Amino acid sequence: MKNRIIHAFLFVLLTMGLYAQERNKSITGIVSSAPENAPIANALVTIKGTFIETETNANGAFNLNVSPDDDLVITAFLMEPKVVSVSGKNAPLSIQLDYNAELLEAVSIREKQEKKDYLETGMGKQHRNGIGFSADEMQERFISGADVDMYTVARKMPFLYVEGDQLGSQVVYSSRMRGAMRSSRVPMQVIVDGVPVEQNALAIINPSLIENITLLRSLAATIRYGSIGVGGVMIITTKNSGSASRGSKVLPSLLVKGNNYQEGILPISEKIEMATQGYIDQLKPYANVEDALNLYDEQRKQPETYNLAYYIDMSSYFARWGDTYGYQVLSDLYEQANENPRILKTIAFILEERGHLVQATYTLEQLVELRPDYIQTYRDLARLYAQTGKYNLAATLYKQMVFNTVPNVDFEPIHPIIFNEFRNLIANHKSKIDYKNIPNEFLSVNFKKDVRIVLEYTNPLAEFEVQFVSPDKKYYTWRHTYFESKEFIEEELSTGYALKEFIIEDSGYGNWLVNVKSLNTTPGTNPTFLKYTLYQNYGLPNEKKEVKVLNLAQHTEKVTLDTFIY
Repeated sequence: MKNRIIHAFLFVLLTMGLYAQERNKSITGIVSSAPENAPIANALVTIKGTFIETETNANGAFNLNVSPDDDLVITAFLMEPKVVSVSGKNAPLSIQLDYNAELLEAVSIREKQEKKDYLETGMGKQHRNGIGFSADEMQERFISGADVDMYTVARKMPFLYVEGDQLGSQVVYSSRMRGAMRSSRVPMQVIVDGVPVEQNALAIINPSLIENITLLRSLAATIRYGSIGVGGVMIITTKNSGSASRGSKVLPSLLVKGNNYQEGILPISEKIEMATQGYIDQLKPYANVEDALNLYDEQRKQPETYNLAYYIDMSSYFARWGDTYGYQVLSDLYEQANENPRILKTIAFILEERGHLVQATYTLEQLVELRPDYIQTYRDLARLYAQTGKYNLAATLYKQMVFNTVPNVDFEPIHPIIFNEFRNLIANHKSKIDYKNIPNEFLSVNFKKDVRIVLEYTNPLAEFEVQFVSPDKKYYTWRHTYFESKEFIEEELSTGYALKEFIIEDSGYGNWLVNVKSLNTTPGTNPTFLKYTLYQNYGLPNEKKEVKVLNLAQHTEKVTLDTFIY
């Protein structure tokens, strides 16, 4: 084993030296749309047949070190991919992408249809099916007997800040308005028992009569309540409303909408071939791991094996001889692709699935250095710091994300996820962290989520769907597609995250199914990997966690990713 590692190390040094000699030509370019000639940000520029890629900046610009015979593959959201040769080109490249006409037409038709699905009401345009986005519920838990009015309560709530004092006028704003200029700040709209009221009504509402408080802070509040919801909405239900209910606590994003599920369990077949099955078959005759490793070293010199699926499959194959061997294959991949954000993320996924949390943490630290503008990586690091016992380091990073104090990075798009994980850290390890300067609302007891599911994926451009089937055989399908998630994908690309959280609470007892299906294949050598994390009793001492990672390109037919009992 020692000789093999030394051999592999020398091979990596040799290939890295060849790489430096071959790709010593720096080339720049601008990616724009045709015919408008508008710059395209976040377009992916990949050297064909390699792990080398970069993204365009806000001006559509990029630069890469290339060799004279390289081809570039350019892909971008809603655009047709394009292959461009760099042979004989020294001036900056001007690359124009055409719109995907069929996809653009489908998105346009959907946007027109969505307009028909909204009704004009006294509270602006509302969708016929009601709310379709997550909300900050159960804010009434911040009410205490000492509160004299709702302004007092608002001062204790996360996501809000109150300007002014109790002796003068007071105004409640959503936390996302904190950094805005005074002239552009918009106060939160208050809705009491379904009726919009002036915000000064908070001074006369008796907190003891409150049944429920829900905050809608994001721009989605504008969708539901029209222009009056621009600054966010505080929805108050009093005990006298006659409509207060503590029924289902499944978040709206996971509400089952009356669809009947009849397919049963669709297990991932054990017979499904790995993406690089032919190379696996070559290794099977070898009963000795050293002989198999020698053949693997020969295989990976071939250009056809220079792809992500090959290394992930090989890592899984060699792991059957022991984690050390599987980890060594991932190390080989890391040495060749440690400047590729999507591959680093995939490596971190696999390491976490196999329980190598320290190595996963190191990989994510490398990713933060590589792309400090990716908001999700900070969250991923904080979570792994907590899992590896670095509780104070995790708490410090979570506080920076909560208060948005990391320079040039805005964590607001993933704040709900960050808040849940920060509360979980405090609930389980309060005695082990310095909770100075942590807002009181995060220190509250009794934090828990019955079931929490987090989906993470290595490429925001991947199209797939995840179906949740309840014990009574009703289902809800969440689709990550250009057609149905255009704005969501645009935000993922522009801010650097690719994840979605689902919460199930107060559901009926029984068996849940989670199905998944890929709707496209990622072009090039880097397929998209999906990480599925299931938490049960989240926030409690008996919390359970399960992680599964799969190559989406291998699942173009719907399969059951998981089953669990609620």
